[in-house]
Amino acid sequence: MVTMSFGEHLEELRVRLILALAGLMVGVLIVFVPPLDIGKRVMEKMESPAKNALTAFYASEYEKKAEAARQAQEVSPEVQAQVPAESFIAAIAKLAPDLKLPDVEAVKGQLLEFPIRYKLADVIGLSEKSVYQIDNSLISLGPLETITIYFLVCLVSGLVLASPWVFYQIWAFIAAGLYRHERHYVMRFLPVSLGLFVSGILLCFFFVLPLTLAFLLDFNVWLGVAPTLRLSEWMSFATILPLVFGVAFQTPLVMLFLQRIGIFTVDDFRAKRKFAILIITIAAAVLTPGQDPISMTLLAVPMILLYELGIILIARGGKAGLPAQA
Repeated sequence: MVTMSFGEHLEELRVRLILALAGLMVGVLIVFVPPLDIGKRVMEKMESPAKNALTAFYASEYEKKAEAARQAQEVSPEVQAQVPAESFIAAIAKLAPDLKLPDVEAVKGQLLEFPIRYKLADVIGLSEKSVYQIDNSLISLGPLETITIYFLVCLVSGLVLASPWVFYQIWAFIAAGLYRHERHYVMRFLPVSLGLFVSGILLCFFFVLPLTLAFLLDFNVWLGVAPTLRLSEWMSFATILPLVFGVAFQTPLVMLFLQRIGIFTVDDFRAKRKFAILIITIAAAVLTPGQDPISMTLLAVPMILLYELGIILIARGGKAGLPAQA
């Protein structure tokens, strides 16, 4: 058995942080390579859920107006226009001087009535063309806002690219503090940890983000407010939340690892279930970048299910492809 002093642990942490940051830097540089334009492609991909949601929202709202316009085109009310007879005769006399007309004095004070038909849509200014002007672009309110968000997206993209190296450094640091017979867990848990991280990111990007945005836009419809999304707010939400999901998906693996090295047992996790649910709910409220309850719920529920999955895996002795206890 080899033990490490506190100073040696700090030195190991410093080395692993430097190596992880070096890998992150390489990942970010790859994202910035001009021919690949990974940062730009990722940013456009992350904008697409917001743009699609806005397009669907305004298309639905404008379809209602278009239907009103089509109905208005079919309505042609008839009204009776009243014109003073003397004014009418005077106007006709100017247009056709040779026409024999009644004497103006004889019709003075009388009113002439003419039926007039018109299209309601022409009066209220509705047309199908006018109501389908859909703007799904995200707005920027500051000169540095776009470039700041672009660098944030590149940083997160670089982290995802370098995640195998970064996760290796994390597990290697953990291994440095373990007994020799426990260190083999690191290499066994590393690919599973990486897979859970990527799975959390994909689940968030393709399911949670569109569902959250649809809920928020429906709430706007209920209140009768037309939404406009700001670039910085949406991109911050769309970059941070997937990372939170990726980290949260490590829950069952961490639980299994703690059980393998003898810190907790399955009975400990079962006994602390209520306390764990409370901690998960608070963590979901803190970690989600938005203030809406739907995104918090969509993070808390999977974490609770993952906690239960961790208990099941520990109880079954590490089945379902996870490393079994040596």
